[in-house]
Amino acid sequence: MKKIVPITALSLFLSACGGNDTSEVSNSSGTWRSAKEVVLEHLQNVEQGNWQAADAAIADSYSMTGTIPFPVSLFVKIGKAQAMQMHKPRKRAMPDFKFNERILEETPNRIKLEINLTGTQSGVIDYTGVLNGIPVIQPTNKKLKLAAEFFTYFVKDNQIVRTIGEIPKGAGVDGLIKAVQQP
Repeated sequence: MKKIVPITALSLFLSACGGNDTSEVSNSSGTWRSAKEVVLEHLQNVEQGNWQAADAAIADSYSMTGTIPFPVSLFVKIGKAQAMQMHKPRKRAMPDFKFNERILEETPNRIKLEINLTGTQSGVIDYTGVLNGIPVIQPTNKKLKLAAEFFTYFVKDNQIVRTIGEIPKGAGVDGLIKAVQQP
């Protein structure tokens, strides 16, 4: 039997803001998990390089929109495959990296996080085939703490279906490159 939890106020709020329809939170498998559980487990799997489990947490219909520092939807389409491709070069470059996430907002099927990446650049930074114009940088062994990034994750049927990213200028991959190139 399908578990259904009404969320009327949230549905009205998100509908007014252009968010996903959340008139009900359901899961066809019958075992419902909150957005917090799904997303935090996904991030932990990415940190550990457990790519199969991290990939399983993302819906095939996944999409990302937002700013990085330009509107994502204007220039690139980020789906499930592209989202996972972004994590792998960072893990190779900083095997000990951590998201250091902080929960800013939370509802049963949505969570907004502040991400503060840290790690030691003990591996090669190489986004070849993933991002254009990013130099290949040999290990520097610098301990890094990057500028904050913000992500809102939407979860349905225990999978991440959509992310809205807010990556300010000087954060993300750009921030990583600048941090390792500083004397």
